[in-house]
Amino acid sequence: MTQAAVLEEDWKANAFDHLEALAKSGATFTADTLRARGVGEPPHPNQWGSVFGTASRRGIITKADYSSSTRKSRHGGFLHAWRGVPDAGA
Repeated sequence: MTQAAVLEEDWKANAFDHLEALAKSGATFTADTLRARGVGEPPHPNQWGSVFGTASRRGIITKADYSSSTRKSRHGGFLHAWRGVPDAGA
């Protein structure tokens, strides 16, 4: 496995751990919430979607709302807000 692949897997695992903790809290959150918790930027920006998509398919989170991003790099793109699914994984 290349160093880039190892960094990618480390980032995904860290992001998913933070996402699961937020889902269990019952709070509504976005990718920006994960950034604020110190997750940092992924090796490729599309990996945000991968992490949230995986959690959604596993039934851990569900879309709660959406808005336009205020991050300059996103140019006003959609920013989905998510919420944990009650009793997910129970």
